[in-house]
Amino acid sequence: MDLASLLAPLPVDRFRSDFFGQQPCHVPASAGHRPPLIGWDRLSELLAVAPHWTEGNIKMVLNRAPIASDFYMDMCLTQAGPVRRADPAKIEHFLAMGATLVANDVDAIAPELRAIATMLGTEFAALTNANIYASFAGVQGFASHYDLHDVIAVQCAGEKRWHIYGNRAVNPVTPLASGGAAAQAEIDAARGPLAASLTLRPGDLLYLPRGVYHDALATDGASLHVTFALAPHSGEGVLKLLAEAALRDPQLRAYLPDGRHDPAALGDHLADLAARLGDIVASPGFRDAVIAAQRARHGHPHRVSLPRPPALASYARTERAAEVRHLPEGAMLVTARGSVPLGLAFAPAEYALSRPAFSDIELAARYPHVPAAERAALITLLEQQGLVQRYTAALG
Repeated sequence: MDLASLLAPLPVDRFRSDFFGQQPCHVPASAGHRPPLIGWDRLSELLAVAPHWTEGNIKMVLNRAPIASDFYMDMCLTQAGPVRRADPAKIEHFLAMGATLVANDVDAIAPELRAIATMLGTEFAALTNANIYASFAGVQGFASHYDLHDVIAVQCAGEKRWHIYGNRAVNPVTPLASGGAAAQAEIDAARGPLAASLTLRPGDLLYLPRGVYHDALATDGASLHVTFALAPHSGEGVLKLLAEAALRDPQLRAYLPDGRHDPAALGDHLADLAARLGDIVASPGFRDAVIAAQRARHGHPHRVSLPRPPALASYARTERAAEVRHLPEGAMLVTARGSVPLGLAFAPAEYALSRPAFSDIELAARYPHVPAAERAALITLLEQQGLVQRYTAALG
């Protein structure tokens, strides 16, 4: 399923221009578009995949309060030793009481959902995953809250009533406070007035940007829906990249003037650092680092070629000196012959130069976000510069 099929009949360009990152969007199902992604029988099959249902992958909530995992997790003996897993019989017991089941990261065991999560990650340069929610009429699972990532919810069975509130946390990076009526009262006060009340039916889609306060309740019997989380890179990621880039500058590694005795000197020094940081962020080299991080942000699934893996091309490092330098104009391969731009292939270049030997398949496995053409061009460059040479690896 591509993005156009998932969003239909809403055009992709309109979703990107009018809704993505900006405001909620409800897309009712229409004839021939977006059939339910999963059903009750399929959920039952997935719950039978016992190794997946560890502590972090399953949660149960009843009347807005989490159920302690000790009530539905057991210590199981396996050939590898004891492991803690959810017990399907105990899960069913709480479902009979009306508890909400949250099945996390189901894209790891459901190929049909993994394909959609991967597509979304590629489209939005985002971390993605898929969760399944099963809930029952009249019993609320989660109280009002917001998420730290965007959410695309697709109703699969039954109906669910979503309440969307008027206020929105601005680009939040920390979770809401939890743990009692007082904390929830603060959240309920912060959410603002009810802005919209929507009933999702099978095939309907709802998009919520991060920070939007919402809650939901099954209205008629059992309800089943899938949510896809979207978390693109943000300024928080830029700060981490900036710290890495900044520490290449000796001045930014220097001791600070003692502001206790000479605040003016400290102020001048900080102003100089601010200018240096600004220059780094505005440089083409830093832009390339951000693009590389965005390319690496989403998954790049690999299908193993069986029974015959692809032919291995191995390369040995020569004794010629070389290094990768991160300059304002971009990453450069520096040798005795001069400097050559590396573009966005600086990470595999650093790896290749640091190893006594490597293979083309190894580079592809370590840097799947670098396109094959760029990896091939890098290897060709390293060969032309006399930094690596082809060899046949001895086996056995």
